[in-house]
Amino acid sequence: MSLIALSDSQLDTVMRAAQALHVSDRDPFLRAVAFALAGREIGDGTVGRVCAELQKRFWRPPEIDGRNNGGKYGR
Repeated sequence: MSLIALSDSQLDTVMRAAQALHVSDRDPFLRAVAFALAGREIGDGTVGRVCAELQKRFWRPPEIDGRNNGGKYGR
């Protein structure tokens, strides 16, 4: 895999998108982003679109275990 040069703001976009994912999905997401950007002209819009598309693919809803986790009325 070749290196991809991203600006600070582009890297921030990628990392913020990864942060919203489950910890175990972050590395595969980052690899997919790198693969999708390889060989393309990279601009802020391209990075944003690729991240948004792939984030939808890797995102999974949080698991709810049904226990009362001490919310506002959980006393």
